Amino acid sequence: MILRLPTVLLLALAVLPLPMAAAALEGRLSMDGADLSLSLDDGRVLKGRALVGLTLKLAGPAGEAEVRIDGAEEDASLPDRPVTLFSLSTQRPGQGPENLCTPDPKGRRLALPLPDGAGGFGFTCTSGAEAKCVLMGYRPWEVREGVPMRDLHRACIHLLRADYGGDDRPTTRDGTIIDIYDRFGIQASEADPTLSFEAAWGPDGALCVAHPRIPENVSLSALAERYPRLARRLGPDSCTEAAMRNEPGALLFNRSAARR
Repeated sequence: MILRLPTVLLLALAVLPLPMAAAALEGRLSMDGADLSLSLDDGRVLKGRALVGLTLKLAGPAGEAEVRIDGAEEDASLPDRPVTLFSLSTQRPGQGPENLCTPDPKGRRLALPLPDGAGGFGFTCTSGAEAKCVLMGYRPWEVREGVPMRDLHRACIHLLRADYGGDDRPTTRDGTIIDIYDRFGIQASEADPTLSFEAAWGPDGALCVAHPRIPENVSLSALAERYPRLARRLGPDSCTEAAMRNEPGALLFNRSAARR
C-alpha cells in the first residue's frame, strides 16, 4: 500500500465509566470488537449513529473534558470489517465548538475508538498513526490464527513514524510517500520503481535499516550510536528484504525514496 504520511497522533483519550447526554442518560461505554457501544441503565444499547448527540465525560492529559459526538460514518476500507468513525468536538469557555482532530489525507476530521488492551479504550484521530494502522487492517483487538495482530499494529505505528528504535523518537516528515507491506498478505507492495527497500519492522521498532527515510532527521551513523542492536544491521548491504523475509520477527516491510 502506498501512503503519503499525514501528521502524527493528535488525540488519545481514556473514557470514564459514565457518559452523560443532554437527556440525562446514564450508562457505560465499552468496545464490542470494532464497535463502540453505550449500554444504558434502562437496558438499551446504542451503537454507531445512535451515539450522535451524546456528550461524554472524558479523561485526557489536561484532566476531564466534555466531548460531544457530532457525527458518525462508516469507513469501508476493508469491506468485510467496517469501522465506525466519529466526529468529536469540545467547547471552551467563551468559545464555540471545536473539532478535536485535524484533517487526515482524505480531508476527514474524524476519530475512532481504540481498545487499550486493559479493558478500556481511547479515541484516536484518523490523522494519526494509531488510527491509520487500524484502517489498513492492523487491528489489535482481532484474533486471527497465526497472525499477531497486536504486534502488527505496534510495528505499523513505529513504521509510519520512522521510529526506528521503538522508543517514541519519530524521524519522518509530513507528506513523505512510503510503500507498506507485510508477510501475511494484509497489505501488498505496489512496487513503485522510484522507491527502494527502507526497513523491516517488528513490535519494538526496526530490525534493520537499509536507508533512513529522512536523512536530515537521522543518519545511519546516528542510528548505530543511538541503538547498538541495529549497529550491524544498517545500510543496503546489511539490510535486505530477502534476508529479512527469513527472520520471523520481521512482520512489516516498507519502501521509500532513498535520499542523499
